[in-house]
Amino acid sequence: MQSINELVMNITEGARAAHAFACEGRAGEARRAFINDLAAGLLCTSPEAGARPCGRCPSCLQAAAGTSLDIVRMSRSTGASKTGRETYRVDDAAAFIERLSMGSYGRYLIGIVDEADTLSEIIQNKLLKTLEEPAPDTLILLGVSNRDNLLDTVQSRLSFVRTADYEGYTASDAESEGSDEEDADAKLQAASESIAVMYADRKHAFHEIRSALEKNIKSREDALYLLNVIEDEFRERMTAAARGERQGSPAACAHAIEEINKARMDIRREMQHTKALKRLYLDI
Repeated sequence: MQSINELVMNITEGARAAHAFACEGRAGEARRAFINDLAAGLLCTSPEAGARPCGRCPSCLQAAAGTSLDIVRMSRSTGASKTGRETYRVDDAAAFIERLSMGSYGRYLIGIVDEADTLSEIIQNKLLKTLEEPAPDTLILLGVSNRDNLLDTVQSRLSFVRTADYEGYTASDAESEGSDEEDADAKLQAASESIAVMYADRKHAFHEIRSALEKNIKSREDALYLLNVIEDEFRERMTAAARGERQGSPAACAHAIEEINKARMDIRREMQHTKALKRLYLDI
């Protein structure tokens, strides 16, 4: 079993030359603690290389307090609706990438994305250039439960670190109890992304859409979450079409976004969510 101090020393002294790391382990406090300690260790100013993070220097204290300007996390949002379910959206990724491009105030700039394996394909593709060619002083840490949810192109740019191989970062029983809920969220995320593509491609029969909705979207909150994902899909396609990077009409995408907002309002006004989602497919 290794110590995180050794990993920090290997990275800072060049024994591990990667600049993007996937911290692989079950989602929960143990993995979050590992990522936080690794970030603190990379920024630690202790003269003893093998004792970082020291927990006492100004950099370590700022990291522990959440006030370090050199630790940047990709935020999650609920979009325009108050579904209570947060997810990474295209705008969140864009803000994260922009901040990483600005460089550090100190030794390194650390970009953190927890639950990176829940990122949509759109966002993963947006991150590719940053993962491949970050600024010289930038390191990226991704929290990952299932590497198979990452695109092959993303995996090829990462160095994988198993948190369970390091002392003090084994998942607790309490974290294990929460795994069912996390699995359900991951399934909804994957299903919503698939359904969003079905809405945008317009290549599926109505009965296929109906079947996908009935199988995966079980509540009003799920439906509002799905609408956020569908909107992100159309916004990404609209931007790409406007740049000439793909076929399609920006006007048609804009129309679809208007219809999505109408469906969102209908659901908030207590229309049955299945009816609103089915009608949306017909209207766009």
